[in-house]
Amino acid sequence: MRYWLAALVLAFSGAFTPPASAQTPAEFFAGKTVRIIVPFDIAGTYGQYAQLAAHHLRSHLPGNPSVIVQVMQGAGGIVALNHVYNIAPKDGTVVIIPAINFVQDALLNPQAKYEVAGFEWLGRMMELVQLGVASEKSGVMSLGDAKQRGVSSGGSGTTNPTVMSWRILNLMAGTKFNVVSGYKGLPDSQLAWERGEIDAVMLNWEHVVERHMEAYKAGRIKVLFAYAGRSLPEIAGHPLIGSFGRNPTDNAFLRIYTVGAELGRSFALAKGVPADRVAAWRAAFDSMLADTAMKAEMSKRGMRFDPASGVEVWRLVAKAMDFPPEMLPGIKAIFEQVIAGQ
Repeated sequence: MRYWLAALVLAFSGAFTPPASAQTPAEFFAGKTVRIIVPFDIAGTYGQYAQLAAHHLRSHLPGNPSVIVQVMQGAGGIVALNHVYNIAPKDGTVVIIPAINFVQDALLNPQAKYEVAGFEWLGRMMELVQLGVASEKSGVMSLGDAKQRGVSSGGSGTTNPTVMSWRILNLMAGTKFNVVSGYKGLPDSQLAWERGEIDAVMLNWEHVVERHMEAYKAGRIKVLFAYAGRSLPEIAGHPLIGSFGRNPTDNAFLRIYTVGAELGRSFALAKGVPADRVAAWRAAFDSMLADTAMKAEMSKRGMRFDPASGVEVWRLVAKAMDFPPEMLPGIKAIFEQVIAGQ
């Protein structure tokens, strides 16, 4: 077993989880307020899934605490993760939906002050699927066109896939995307694309279904690639960004990068929470995922539902980390090139 995978399995074994507390989980949570921290604008899918969970979790958590959503933006999601890992109380009252660049930043970004093994995964509500698309009037029909001339694209932050995907393609596929990275969040960059301010943008699959399905089916939206962890029926025929690696180091980097799509909208506690409260959280989360009222609400709102247990989410993280440690310097070099836009 490789070094990284062995370290992660040890962390998940519970070796570092504190013993049960004197209070039962129901006694502890009664009268408390639980916070779900989201790292980006509440208008995006982080906020949407957090608000949905907040509405339904209370009836599943022992003690029926109040559950609220707190936005903590900054540094492409790192501010929120650093806070939960280093500052927030480790008592079970703070949960986070980590940014999808969770593994990538922990390994490669010096701004990240948290460890991959420092979180207890509760489960996943949604697996992310994003499409890199060009507008019809841009004249860009494929990635081949983007290799011939400059194409404007937009996204949020420097380490988020809405920016990094274009730069990865520039590096590995020879495209010439000119990336505008200053948008506050994905909704802002999508509006800029709809207004014609940029030629290309990332669209969540839900956004395609909600606003652009007619144009998508008619071919007026040109799909250039998909950011997803695996091939799924809705993106059949579109190239996955993880397929553009030129060598084993590229492929290891892309696995770290694209696991974020499989993490999607997953929920986690920082390690240090008493074991019985972690167990109570996992049971509550599993119960919520099976809640027919919640699933009906998601269906009515057209929200993706790709549930996974905390154990399953952890396995995805471990798989992304399954590379020889001597490969890490090369992976970091790719990350630095992409961030620099080279």
